[in-house]
Amino acid sequence: MTKKVLVVSHMYPSDVNPQSGIFVHNQTKALRDAGCEVRVVVPIPNFPLYKKWKSYSDLPSQTERDGIPVYYVPTRMFPGGFFFHRYGAFYIRSLKTILHQIKQEFPYELLHCHTIFPDGYAGGQLKEALGVPVISTIHGSDIMLYPKKNKKIFERTIEALKGSDHLITVSDRLRDEVDQMVPGLPVSTIYNGFDPNRFYPIDCEEARLRLGIPSEGKKMVFIGNLLPVKGVGYLLQAFHSLVQDNQHEGLDLYLVGAGPLQSSLEKEIEELNLSNRVHLMGRRPYDEMPLWMNSADVIALTSLSEGLPSILLESMGCGRPMVATDVGGIKEVLQDGVTGRLARPKDAEHIAQCLHEMITMDDMREELGKQAYVASRGFSLEQNANQLIECYDKIKSLTY
Repeated sequence: MTKKVLVVSHMYPSDVNPQSGIFVHNQTKALRDAGCEVRVVVPIPNFPLYKKWKSYSDLPSQTERDGIPVYYVPTRMFPGGFFFHRYGAFYIRSLKTILHQIKQEFPYELLHCHTIFPDGYAGGQLKEALGVPVISTIHGSDIMLYPKKNKKIFERTIEALKGSDHLITVSDRLRDEVDQMVPGLPVSTIYNGFDPNRFYPIDCEEARLRLGIPSEGKKMVFIGNLLPVKGVGYLLQAFHSLVQDNQHEGLDLYLVGAGPLQSSLEKEIEELNLSNRVHLMGRRPYDEMPLWMNSADVIALTSLSEGLPSILLESMGCGRPMVATDVGGIKEVLQDGVTGRLARPKDAEHIAQCLHEMITMDDMREELGKQAYVASRGFSLEQNANQLIECYDKIKSLTY
């Protein structure tokens, strides 16, 4: 069995953003628990005089998170994602030395990169000098959105796909996208996992009490970054149509997360006269997430693009049904009318219809929640780690 693995991921928790890439950290811990020795290298933003990123400079160059050794490596990036096509070169420049240094004290057998560009690109370019094979995991936007932004990013993504010895996609939908871009590459679909010891059913009233929110009334909960790709505007439109003319009295919507859209969402909430019914909770600690899920009558995810969101698996583990847009690999896990409801993306009217059914049909909602819980048993982090190790073992014999 492959024993020593070095993970490279710009998505990873830090004291600056404790929830960034939490799913990568959880997977890394699961690999450790399955018998692998794992260390993580995290490219962090470095751009002079940009105040929002200044706190990254205070991060230690080496630390541990839950017993996992982590190296934070300052890497040139530009605010707003400008010159994103250049990020691959920037990553190579910042990672080259540290990857060689780590290999001297920790002779890792392969690199596992998260996102195909820029992380996987850098890994593919450095693998021969390091003498190790590279696996790259594709999570969603890195194949569905970014390559479509411009020709240069598309070309770099193609290079990264070809440079990896094996590719992992978190859904078959992403695997199909890879095959369209570069047919015939070695690709495995390994669905994300969740921790059933953290995400499990809790009494709804108890969860609300612990969160300090009213126990009465129906609650919808959205959990995620406030980014355009999350389609929160469509959720607000759908919610507005549900509560106008005093429909669904006592129904509230909680938006749990932060991001660049927060100020515009605040303005929209005010314009729609929803200030007393839509609650912007900001970024909350990860330990609160099971409480937020269990406090909800229904969890809403109105994304425009996804790979396979961890929030879906975690909410299923809590026995809570979700209304989610039919994008990416969501329908590979969420069965419409069995474990939740699938809504058409960018269709506020259909989203509202699905939410209305979920809120008003108590027996149906309870049954969907039970079925979601049963289905979640097939998506544990332990299973995810075991599948990864099988992939590792297939390619560990490759040398450069």
